[in-house]
Amino acid sequence: MVAWQPTAQEAGDSVQIDLGFTPEFIDFSPDDHFMVAENDQRFQVWNIRSNTKILEGKHTFKLGRFINSLAVSTGSGYFLFGNEEVFMTIDYQHNGTQIKAFNLEDGNLLWETDQLDMAISTAETILTAHGAGNVEVVGRPMNVRHNSNNFFTRDKFLDRLINYLPQLNAIAINGKNGLQLVDLKTGETRWTQSEVTGGIGELLFDAKSKRIMAIKVPNSEGAIDQLTSKPEVQALDATTGKLLWSVEYTGTFEPGYASMVGNTLVLPYLELTFIDVVNGTERNGDIKSRLEGTRKASKVIGGIMAIDRAIHGSDESAANNKYNRLVPRELHFDSDGKLCYFTAFNEEGKLDGGFKKGYLKIDIHKDKVETEKYNILGNQWTVMQDAMADGLFYVKASGNLNRTQITALDAGTGEVVFETDKASNSADIAKSFNPFMVSNGRIVDIVSKGIYIHDAKTGKELSYTRSKDLGVGKVKYSRLYANGIILFGTKGLGILDFEGNLIAGVDAKNIRDFAATRDEVWVLEKKTFTRVDAKAGDVLESSELKKSEHVFFSPSGKTLAKFNASDKQLAIIR
Repeated sequence: MVAWQPTAQEAGDSVQIDLGFTPEFIDFSPDDHFMVAENDQRFQVWNIRSNTKILEGKHTFKLGRFINSLAVSTGSGYFLFGNEEVFMTIDYQHNGTQIKAFNLEDGNLLWETDQLDMAISTAETILTAHGAGNVEVVGRPMNVRHNSNNFFTRDKFLDRLINYLPQLNAIAINGKNGLQLVDLKTGETRWTQSEVTGGIGELLFDAKSKRIMAIKVPNSEGAIDQLTSKPEVQALDATTGKLLWSVEYTGTFEPGYASMVGNTLVLPYLELTFIDVVNGTERNGDIKSRLEGTRKASKVIGGIMAIDRAIHGSDESAANNKYNRLVPRELHFDSDGKLCYFTAFNEEGKLDGGFKKGYLKIDIHKDKVETEKYNILGNQWTVMQDAMADGLFYVKASGNLNRTQITALDAGTGEVVFETDKASNSADIAKSFNPFMVSNGRIVDIVSKGIYIHDAKTGKELSYTRSKDLGVGKVKYSRLYANGIILFGTKGLGILDFEGNLIAGVDAKNIRDFAATRDEVWVLEKKTFTRVDAKAGDVLESSELKKSEHVFFSPSGKTLAKFNASDKQLAIIR
């Protein structure tokens, strides 16, 4: 272990800037173009390609990202929109909201307003409903939605309340007077739709029809709202804001799972709902008819859950698997655009009374089941993950005695091709579990006690490496990266290739952040920062951090920042 010593490599690429204050956080835009440094009182925005300060200011309220309580009433936060080069500060409270938008080219104020009264209580609801119980993992991985559209915020509250529509160069705000579409560059309110009020879980934009789909959720976690609200999808004309249609859906909303496929909106909240976005009607076919009993039961259970919340509070009703609700999973389509789906149903094909799991291949545009295979997995199995590759559909399930197995099906016929041996695995559906992956004709299956490598076509076990032999202790979590797999264990971190071979190990128990690229892996602990060559496994740097020294880096792993509180100097290494 060495003290803070820049390496020869980084010394040539390092740029020193004077911040003049000590930041609690330093964040980077997804494209590593801009940097935001902030603490509870102030912030600065930098262009780190030109190493120039664009903007600085003071926060009106406590930072929203600091607030642990889910019931947020007052706070300050920001959005950075890289494509439009706009930085937006938002000071929010129950009785008013102040928004300022700045040009990231020169730092000039573009517009400001206090007329966009955001429905704060609605946002509290969404956070309460969907912010609790998330799996805690180390690091700050790339947010797919942020990365693909080159924008970000670190305030989860604002991320729920304001929806960015990059295709329209606008933001949609769930206001007290309805849904408002606001131009990012000018601050002009393009329209306000007063008929779209209450909780909005997610907005989707359909470029083909130029429509916005608002997925509604209950107004609050209170029993009255839960019992009386009507979860529905509302479609609006993106140009005028005109309400075109509303379709009710059943199930508990989960952000990020709704999908637009052609003219069909797929909602996998309670099994499946197929909505024709042209006509504004639910498709009336096999899945709808098979779900009638489930939907009726779900409404009854929803009422019981609402009463439970009123009596015991939200924590009681959120107990793991209390109501055995299905968890939405990624949707998989074959080469013909047919949905390949694995779920529970009974011998008659009804998705309302069976505990045995089977396979369905569905034409979503006709709502027609084309292939059906019943009882592939029995009552004791809970599906955790599924995947598709090269004509095979893979299902990882957890069974009795904390064991998991992978079953491979022919995606065309639903016939079982193989099953792997049951592996001891302490993961379950309510906790962080270790995903499997299919790559280069092999299945890499990570379990709590090690890594199995199987032939992806036959299921034959090619190798097994115990986590004990990797020196990481018991595996808590795993993540895929460009060169392979990173294992996070009770004793350290392991960097492996796609064959399961150990490239390097890092002794680390309290990891605060990490980033991984094809070239390097960065690991930050409370008092230590380590850089590892991702290919050779050599330790490039291991620095013991003094109390005045802090390390920050971008999720992409392309930008590293080292701050010294004694002189307020920040070294940026790219």
